[in-house]
This record gives sequence, C-alpha cells and structure tokens, in this order.
Amino acid sequence: MDVLKAPLADTVTRLDSSLMAEAMQLMNACVWRWSQPQAMERDPSCLALLGLTQDTLDEMSWLARIHPDDMARVLEAFAACLHGRDSLRLDYRILHHDGHYIRLDERAQRQPDGSLLGVVRRCRHSHSPVAEQQGTDPLTGLESRGYFEQRLNERLGQENAFCLLQLTVDHRAKILQLFGEADCDTMLAKLARIVRHELRKDDPFARWDDDTFILMLPGIERLDALEIAERLRLEIADASLLPERPVTVSIGLVQHQPGEQIDHLLARLASCHGQARQEHNQVIG
Repeated sequence: MDVLKAPLADTVTRLDSSLMAEAMQLMNACVWRWSQPQAMERDPSCLALLGLTQDTLDEMSWLARIHPDDMARVLEAFAACLHGRDSLRLDYRILHHDGHYIRLDERAQRQPDGSLLGVVRRCRHSHSPVAEQQGTDPLTGLESRGYFEQRLNERLGQENAFCLLQLTVDHRAKILQLFGEADCDTMLAKLARIVRHELRKDDPFARWDDDTFILMLPGIERLDALEIAERLRLEIADASLLPERPVTVSIGLVQHQPGEQIDHLLARLASCHGQARQEHNQVIG
C-alpha cells in the first residue's frame, strides 16, 4: 500500500481532553484524582467498573468494597504515596454490585502540584487450562459453564422435554462483607453438594459464575420442575451453611420449547432468574 511507503513522522503535542477520554475507553480504564482540598474525586466511569451508575449508588463506599484480605496492603500503599512516594501500582479485589469480587489494576503518579492522578481498570481473569480441559469447576467440582453449554447444545437436538433452573445466593455481597471470601467459598461448595444430592446422577449441574448455578432436568416438565425447585429452595434455607445466618437462594425456571435455540432459551431463563433475584428467596418460572 502506498501509505506504508510514506515516512512515518512522530511529533509530540498535547492532545485535547476528548481524545484522552476516548483513549481511556479503549483501554477500559477510568480516572481519579486526589488532592489535599478535595480529597478523592472519581470520574463517574469508575462506577461502571463495579456495575453501578450515579442512579444506582448504594451505601457502600469504594474503600468499604475492597476485599478484607487486600485492605491493609491498599491502605499502606496509598499512605506511602500521600507521604512522598512518587507513584503507586496496585492490584486488588473489590466487591462488584452483583455480589462477587473482581480484580482491579490501579496506578497513580504524583503531579507537580502535589496531587495524585490515578488510572484504574479491571483485570481480565485467567482461566485454568486444566480445569477447562476437564470441564469442572475447581471450587465445587461441578461441571464448568463451557461444558454445561456443550451438553445443552446436544440436548437441544433431542425431542424429549427438559427444564433449566438457575439459582443464585441472595445477599451475597453482605455475606462477603460479614464472613469473608474463604467462608463464602465454603458455603458455595456446601450448597453445591446439597443440590447435587437432590438430583439424579446424570442431571447436568454446573457453576454458571461466581455465585450462580445452573442445572438441567431432562424428561421433566414445568410443573414437576417447579416442585423440584421449591424443594431445593427449602432444603438450602434449612441447611446450616453459615454460622447463625440462614442462606437463601433465588431460582428462575423455564421449560424448553420445541425448536427453541440456545440464545432464546437462556434469555428466557435470565428473565425469570432476574425476577426471582429482585424478590429474594423465590422460585419464578
């Protein structure tokens, strides 16, 4: 191409703020600034990292959302930067609005006026090749999401009826704050064992994401599936999954329709599941 034959000239020039904002969006990064008079000022785009908007703010501050095991390290690094260190680089876990922890990469540089200019972005999770190859979730031993989707695609080609159930732990954000990630992981593993015990041996059952599970009931129609879902809801509520605190789940349920494709089926399931999560400790289907 002719354009590649032309010499490339580099110049250093100050770009306008709109271009800088577009660049930050391309990096999926957000900006904050700390100064002595105003303290911490975060761009609204920081809220999007946590699944929040200015209209959906809750009572939890940014600092309160940081994982308890990472808090001391974060505070120590910021204190050092405020007392003279020229730069900061951190990665830490923070509570997302959906109730699970995500990992952030945060960097800051001291400015000539003494303020700090920082950039924060979400780290992409690395998946274990061994776990993916085996099709299992390392925490619960259940099927992985990818393996479940593979089995679901295979089931769609068959004529027998089946139902899907999706269940999520209620108030997991509060549970994480009260008990920490280790106890929360133990609770999820116990919950998975309870559900697995109530299912048939060959019923596909997987961990869908951090605090959500999905299961398939082959050969089961909607009314019978509703009874199974209600029994699971009660079993979990009655179990001692956390000390002196009941754990409840919200369950969405759909029956596959003849000829329905996977995207439409999962969209219907997500809708029922979302309604159940709004009401808490309910089965919607």
